[in-house]
Amino acid sequence: MAFKTYRNLSQAHLDFVVLSCHSIPSLKAQLQLPGAVLPKPDHFKGNGNTIQAIQKSIGNYQVELARSTIIMAFSYFEAYLKSALAEVIEFHGGQTLFQTKAKDRSERFFAAIPPPIEKSKRKLQDAPNPNKRAKFEKYGQLLDKAGFRFPTDLLSHFGVMHLALKADEKRGFKAYEIPSILRDALLYPLTTQEETKLERIRIDRNRVAHGASASITLAHSLRDSSFLHTLAAAVDGHIADHFLLNQQL
Repeated sequence: MAFKTYRNLSQAHLDFVVLSCHSIPSLKAQLQLPGAVLPKPDHFKGNGNTIQAIQKSIGNYQVELARSTIIMAFSYFEAYLKSALAEVIEFHGGQTLFQTKAKDRSERFFAAIPPPIEKSKRKLQDAPNPNKRAKFEKYGQLLDKAGFRFPTDLLSHFGVMHLALKADEKRGFKAYEIPSILRDALLYPLTTQEETKLERIRIDRNRVAHGASASITLAHSLRDSSFLHTLAAAVDGHIADHFLLNQQL
């Protein structure tokens, strides 16, 4: 649902850009005809505009479309990711139940451990020593095959708690944290090139939104929008494959 909403919003804005790129050049050509008059606009008083003022705005229309496109494209992507995290939590019964499942699953391994497993575990409780690496690997593999829960597994409850905080609608993650959410929370294989591009788009969005001058062309913004859509689709597939699984354990 999160990706469907994102896709629909993105397509609606793209449709508006396409409409503008058709209608504004047509209006420009119409106003250059002898005896041209301005068509009556929706929502505005037509007599408040002059042909000269409209023609001036026409000259800047691609710049303004580029600015609005970069703002909308990144904002929709950011909203999608937050909604996707919320969907993962909801799929597993909501925040409280999801956290309880993670905690109960970890705590079950604190119960009585069979003697052979306990013996192997004791072998791993020596002080770290490079000379004992082979020994640690041997007993670690034995424990792993027996389903033993290592510290990284036991900390999963904390990870679920932290994920819930990042998915909060009002107090969730900030835009600059998106690469970390993808890479560290969702374990998505984000490439260095993708991360660099995400950061550049975020900075461009912020500069435009805060009124700073940003030399962004419409073609540039449309390419960025396409990149974000492709990335969102890949992330959504990754989430469906690895995180939307009924876990009755």
